[in-house]
Amino acid sequence: MFEQLLAEQNKHWHGQKPEAGFERECLNDLMSYAATKHIIALLGVRRCGKSTVLKQIINRLMDQEKVYPGNILFLNLESPVLERYKNDPANLKRLFDEYRVAAKPKKGRVFVFLDEAQFFPKWQVFVKDLYEKGGVKFFITGSNSRLLGAQMATLLSGRQIVKKIHPFNFQEIAAIKGIEAKEELAIAENGPALIGLCDEYLKMGGFPEIVLERNDALKRELLANYYRSILYQDIVPRFEIKKTKEVESLLLYLFSNIGQGYSYNSLGKFSQIQGKTAKEYVGFFEESFLLSEISNYRYSLKKQENYPKKVYAVDNGFIETASFAFSENYGRLLENAVFAKLAAADKKLFYYRNSFECDFVVKGKIKIAAVIQATKSIQQTNEKREIKGVLEAMKIFDLNEGTVITREQENERKIDGKIVRVIPLYKWLLAN
Repeated sequence: MFEQLLAEQNKHWHGQKPEAGFERECLNDLMSYAATKHIIALLGVRRCGKSTVLKQIINRLMDQEKVYPGNILFLNLESPVLERYKNDPANLKRLFDEYRVAAKPKKGRVFVFLDEAQFFPKWQVFVKDLYEKGGVKFFITGSNSRLLGAQMATLLSGRQIVKKIHPFNFQEIAAIKGIEAKEELAIAENGPALIGLCDEYLKMGGFPEIVLERNDALKRELLANYYRSILYQDIVPRFEIKKTKEVESLLLYLFSNIGQGYSYNSLGKFSQIQGKTAKEYVGFFEESFLLSEISNYRYSLKKQENYPKKVYAVDNGFIETASFAFSENYGRLLENAVFAKLAAADKKLFYYRNSFECDFVVKGKIKIAAVIQATKSIQQTNEKREIKGVLEAMKIFDLNEGTVITREQENERKIDGKIVRVIPLYKWLLAN
C-alpha cells in the first residue's frame, strides 16, 4: 500500500545518504538526546531547516552511532500521497508495519522521524502506543506550536523534550560564506567583510534557501511565497478564517511596523475587523512562528495588559519583503535582528517605556538580567533619547551595566556611576 512512498523517503536503506547541507549548530545538542527514551519535538517556522536537521541526525546515527540503516524510518507526513489517509491514525500504524517488512530492521532500537506531524491530526495516538511498547525512539517536527497543545500534553505528558529550530544565525551564515569569525582576532581582521555580511543578513534574513540563493529578486519572491504559503495553507484552513484579505493585510501591516506599539483596537481599525478578532489573528501568527509579541514590562500583569504591545518577525527577510527601501528600514531591521537572537536563546523579553524607552528588557530567573537598546547609530539628534532610555531602565531594574547595539560604533561610557557599552551588531551577534 505504501511501498513506493517508503522507498522514496528512505533511500538510506539502500546506501544513499540523505542530502543534509550545512551542519547546524544545534546538532550536537540534539544528538545528546538520542540515547534517551524521550520523544524529541523540533518546532519552528516553515522552511527554517527542520527537515534538514532530521536528515543530519539520521546521518550522524549511521556514521557515528553505527545504527543499521534499516532501523531508521523517515516519514514526511505532508506528502500529498498521504492526504487521504491523514484522518485515521491507524494508517500510521500501517505505515510502520509496512516499514518493518520493507526495511527488515535488525534487533535493537528503531528510530522513527515524523516530519510535519501536524498533518496527521491524531499522530500522538500512534506515537504514544509505540512509545509505551518500548524499543522506538521518536524525533518529530512541527510548524505550529499547537503541536504541543492540550491533547498532546495529556497524552505525552513527561515523555517529550521540546527544542526550537530557527533560521540560520549570523555565526552560521559567516561560516557558510567562508568568513572566519570564531576567534576575536579573526573578527577584528574581518570587520569590514562582517559588517557587509551583517547588512545583507538584516535585509534577507537567515532562511537556509535564501542564504544559499544569489539572486536578490528571487530571494524576495521566495520570502513572499514563504509567508503566503504559511498564511493560506496553514493558518487560513486550520482556523477556518473567512476574511482572508483582512488577515493578510494585518500580517503585512505588522511586518511593516516592527517594534512599533499598538493596541488590538488600533489593529482592528486598520484591518476593518473587531479588536477581539485582531487579537486572535495575532495569536495565529504567533502559533505559526511568523511573529512574536512582547509587552511593556510592569510588575503587575494586569497593568501590562493596559500598555501597547510590540511585535517582531521570526526572520528579517519577511520585513524586507513587506516593506520599503532598506535605508529607511535599517533601524528596525537591526532591532528585529537583536530580538531574533535573544528569542533563539529562549530569553523572556519585554520592552520598557516611561519617560524614555528601552527596546529590550531581558528577564532572568528572578529579576531583570539585562537591558538593551538597538539603533543604527548614536548621533546628536538621537543621543539623548537612546542613552536616556537605557539609563532609565538600568535605574529602574537596579543594573550597573546596559548595552546599546549599533551598526558599527563601539565605545564604553560611564554615566552617573553606570556603564553603557556600545557594541557593533556583528560583534554582538557573534558573541556566545
